[in-house]
Amino acid sequence: MARPRKSTGSALATGAEAQVLAARLMSMHAEAGLTIAMRMPLLMKGAFGDSRGQREAAKAVMEKVSAVVESSVAATQATTAFWWGLALNPPGQFDVATAAVKAADRTLEPFARRTRANAARLGGYRR
Repeated sequence: MARPRKSTGSALATGAEAQVLAARLMSMHAEAGLTIAMRMPLLMKGAFGDSRGQREAAKAVMEKVSAVVESSVAATQATTAFWWGLALNPPGQFDVATAAVKAADRTLEPFARRTRANAARLGGYRR
């Protein structure tokens, strides 16, 4: 006979992890909006030949490319860990919800880290 599913504590922990992920996502959205608002004047100056604005545009493009690559690697690793966990654990012993939250968190982290850094750099404050 198969073991019963994990206790409610696991569901509560997964719910808490999902809430933390949602809060991080909302924070990332706010910081992204702030970064865009602070970058636009620099980018406009760069369009008219200002070297600082042109450097900022190049930096923005390069960090997007590197974030996509890093996020793709993290998503691949998280997906692989998810499927191996599902395949190697007895039925009912693998917490799919927790694994999904961890995969999403690992995938978003490269973007979140860069968004925080840009908001701090362009806003002139450090955490």
